[in-house]
Amino acid sequence: MADRSDLEAAAAAGVIKAEQVTPLSDFLAARANASPAAAAIPALPGEENLRFIRNFHDVFLAIGIVLLAVGLAVFIGTTVSGAASPEQGTVMTGALSAGAAGVMWLLGEFFARRRRLFLPAIAIVCALTVFVVIAAATLYAGVLLGRGFGERPTDLDGMPPELRSGILIAMGFAFVAPLVFYLRFRLPFSLGLAGAGAALFVIVACLIVDLDATIQMLPSLYLVLGGVLFAAGVAFDARDPARATRFSDNGFWLHFAAAPLILNGAFGLIGQALGGDAISSGAGMVVAAGSGETGAAAIQAIATLIVILVLGAISLLINRRALIVSALLTAGIAIGVLLNAAGLGAGALAAATLITLGAFVLILGAGWHGVRRALLGWVKPDGVWARIFPPETPAAA
Repeated sequence: MADRSDLEAAAAAGVIKAEQVTPLSDFLAARANASPAAAAIPALPGEENLRFIRNFHDVFLAIGIVLLAVGLAVFIGTTVSGAASPEQGTVMTGALSAGAAGVMWLLGEFFARRRRLFLPAIAIVCALTVFVVIAAATLYAGVLLGRGFGERPTDLDGMPPELRSGILIAMGFAFVAPLVFYLRFRLPFSLGLAGAGAALFVIVACLIVDLDATIQMLPSLYLVLGGVLFAAGVAFDARDPARATRFSDNGFWLHFAAAPLILNGAFGLIGQALGGDAISSGAGMVVAAGSGETGAAAIQAIATLIVILVLGAISLLINRRALIVSALLTAGIAIGVLLNAAGLGAGALAAATLITLGAFVLILGAGWHGVRRALLGWVKPDGVWARIFPPETPAAA
């Protein structure tokens, strides 16, 4: 049977159309299973078809990989506990973590490159990234600096420059490890993880340079970094408006990484504009409501819901639901704050909040394609804008 990557390569070469990749892959998989019950459900064009799981066997393997990674971590901790000195323990941790990362890479060669099992590969790259970051941090501290676990400063201001460099190196590997994994295995999730790692590196670097100023500017920093990841996701989406190839998967995971940054940045700016600090809007509303400032909490809740509606409109335009899903928790808090201001009791408040939020999701989900068709009537099906804002077609209705 032809592998999905072969079909994507054929689409890239113009042998078949991009929108034929998913139906053909599903058809071949169904024939390979040779079971009527295993027949694949055809995917609608333009939908966010998540292709990281095919059957329960993938779940079974992913569980095994997670158990193996946890077992390796426990083994490292047990082995290091018998070290003769803190310095030796630090070096041992780094060496053993590097070895565990090597094990994960070998598993990636088999499950990600050879068998193309996406869910097990997701578990592998997550474990690989954690082990690589630990190895980088401990080997730098133990080998280059000769420091042990018991020689760490109590606060950031008292941290020597060499340790600050060590933190940056470790955070850099949080970006490098999944990026290298993506370049080798072309796993879309690892690209989103690399994007999140890059954002984390920038945030940590700013905190190390100027802690107080960065905390005050954190919402703006979140918003800028989220915007960069969002733009990268849109760039991949534009290469695959039909959402049929790996480009679409790359875009999905970049949007998934961008969403919490954009939301926390926007909500943090709302909190600051209303006289609060740089915490997220959800936490700010809870604090304001808990301190009896019902009016301030209600104003913040209304502003938050306006931001969520704007992000919902953007999600509709680009045909991506990640922003809305990420906003559900904060939307629930905002609705709860507004209902609490109306004087509802605890039970009625919880029920009304959940019912309102659930109804919103169901109505939006049921009318998704109709609303998009109304919003995008001006987009020509073959124009430049159609690659960024994919128009609705009768087949996607």
